Amino acid sequence: MGRTLRIGIYSPFFGSTVGGGEKYLGVTAEALRDAFPDASIEIMSPVPADQPRYEAMLGLNLQNITFRSTNTRPGGLKRALARMPKLRLYRDLFVSAQAVGATADYDLLVSMVYVLPAFNRARRGVILCQFPYERSVRLRRPGLLGLAHRLYSLPYRGVRRRLLGGEVDDFQLVICQSEYVRRWVRELWGLDSTVVNPPIDVPLEEPDWAAKQRMIASVGRFFAGGHSKRHDLMIQAFREICDAGHAGWELHLAGSVHRDRAADLDYYARVLRLAEGYPVHIHADATLETVQNLYGRASVYWHAAGYGADAELAPATLEHFGMTTAEAMGHGAVPVAIGRGGQVEVVRNGVDGFLWASIEELKARTVELMDDATLRSDMGERARRASFGFSRAEFTRRMASVMEPIIRELQLELDNCVTTPAGS
Repeated sequence: MGRTLRIGIYSPFFGSTVGGGEKYLGVTAEALRDAFPDASIEIMSPVPADQPRYEAMLGLNLQNITFRSTNTRPGGLKRALARMPKLRLYRDLFVSAQAVGATADYDLLVSMVYVLPAFNRARRGVILCQFPYERSVRLRRPGLLGLAHRLYSLPYRGVRRRLLGGEVDDFQLVICQSEYVRRWVRELWGLDSTVVNPPIDVPLEEPDWAAKQRMIASVGRFFAGGHSKRHDLMIQAFREICDAGHAGWELHLAGSVHRDRAADLDYYARVLRLAEGYPVHIHADATLETVQNLYGRASVYWHAAGYGADAELAPATLEHFGMTTAEAMGHGAVPVAIGRGGQVEVVRNGVDGFLWASIEELKARTVELMDDATLRSDMGERARRASFGFSRAEFTRRMASVMEPIIRELQLELDNCVTTPAGS
């Protein structure tokens, strides 16, 4: 009856990053395409997205979804500015400025929000919140340094409000990955939100239990700072286990390598140095097939993101959910994961895996599993059963259900030729 409903799905990182957030966004696009076939779906990002690469690395099917870039010619100067921490505030604002006007082309904007401020000029808006940012720039610096920072930030604060509008206030719905993120949405934004756990690819067939090897796996991007996956810490812990006489086991670390910043390259080089002389295998820029193979052969799965971070001062540095932990569980690997952030919503300590608080506890729980094949088998079976609660099918059903009221409302307006201003 009315024109086609236009849904835009925006991420400032899609096209340049391949990780859990990009999978969350990609499967959301699939879910909306399949649940609302009369709507047009478009993924918008600053960097042009390599569709075949995302489909191959994240197991996506993005057919009949279009792509749009807000920055098709990034140029060397922009890349150089991205590497300069002192200019990052304005560089991030520039990235947002390139996209904010384009959001008015959609009836519904579904925006992945993490670190960078939100914005919306579509008629309706939904936030996919990886983790909420602080809405004001911190200016609590004393003396001349504080004065300099205030002068540096003064233009930013004025331009940001004029450019981005009400930010999160211009959205009607916030969806987040976990109860951990939901807590911080309430704390930092004063908003309630709806939890839709990330999509996990759980194999329908039983794992080949006989193919399980004396192997520990961990999957996560290689980068420094933020919520680094702490490959360095895991390698050091494994070295100490080996030095204590527990031979015959291997540690396999897989993930894409960040190469844009010197700090990330230095971190990756350090990881490679730490691995030398020990049965530690690094799978850089691992394909989906490689990751699935590691999950299938691994008996134990490690996760250490957030170790040493201050959960109150820097809550975003903890794992927001634990997608790879749940994926490994679906293949029957027993998780030994840090007991912080969203990991506690994935692993039931002592039932389908272990949660640890110290490096000594990480090593002790791992050695316990190394020495007891029956314990590994029993926990692996329980871990697999638990993973079905986070399956892709469950995610798709849940996401479509949560989105349906706002989409049906918009479609009714279009059918009746009703025009509703953004943010109403």
